[in-house]
Amino acid sequence: MQRAVGLPICLSLVVLLFLCHQAFAQEEVLFQLADARGDDTGAGDLLYPEHEVYVPGLFDLWGFQLSQDPESLYFDFHFATLTNPFRAPEGYFHQRLEVYIQTGEFLGPTELAVGTYRLQTAPDTGWNLRLSVAPFAENRLYVARENGQIHVFSEGIQSFRLPESNTLRVQVDSALLPQPNTAWGYYVLVGAFDGLAQGFWRDVGDGPWQIGGTGTPIFDLLAPRWGKQSQKFQLSSGVLYPVRSSRLPLTWWLFAVVFILFCLGFAFLWRWWHGRS
Repeated sequence: MQRAVGLPICLSLVVLLFLCHQAFAQEEVLFQLADARGDDTGAGDLLYPEHEVYVPGLFDLWGFQLSQDPESLYFDFHFATLTNPFRAPEGYFHQRLEVYIQTGEFLGPTELAVGTYRLQTAPDTGWNLRLSVAPFAENRLYVARENGQIHVFSEGIQSFRLPESNTLRVQVDSALLPQPNTAWGYYVLVGAFDGLAQGFWRDVGDGPWQIGGTGTPIFDLLAPRWGKQSQKFQLSSGVLYPVRSSRLPLTWWLFAVVFILFCLGFAFLWRWWHGRS
């Protein structure tokens, strides 16, 4: 009876180890955070353009994830809705994204550019990397150096819609970025694309193609729903705070589960073997 019970435990351990190996051989999730749904109004007063191509949910960010494999880093943005009415080659048209990253290597620039608008980072939380995302191959990576120079890259970066999903993915060659770690902080800004506007950010104004309401044209911001670092508070004040990892990486939990099961299996087999003796 004990032999019959011990065999499934061993098989389960083998299967778990195999699954972990397969997961690590593909993409490793480094950071992920859900965002509040239905908050695509900026500081509270922004309205979608009135033209019929702007359907609800286009700028409602539901979640952000950073993952990697040996060759690339993947920035995933999950939206309520993605459409491509003007057939951009990337499979999306409306979204205009900025991701500013504080790596902690040094205090970088503290200004955040959104078209003609300028925001500030919180004290001592300047950015070291800036990933600018737009359709029609208008993706750029800005790397700030400690000497004050900023290097701009357009090769090795591509954005596209993941098949059968509302996820917009940006793939960046690993050679362009430092190795991510849990100390990184992220500013994730969502706006509307305009191929003729400064910085490709659609602005507030009159007419069916312009954003309605008032405020900086940032529809959504990866931020807590409540408190002094909420989206509304940050966008109203013009001072933004990065979000950071608040839990152990998924890989650590997988290793912990496998280790615990291995110990339980070993203890069971040890007792079974000595029981035979």
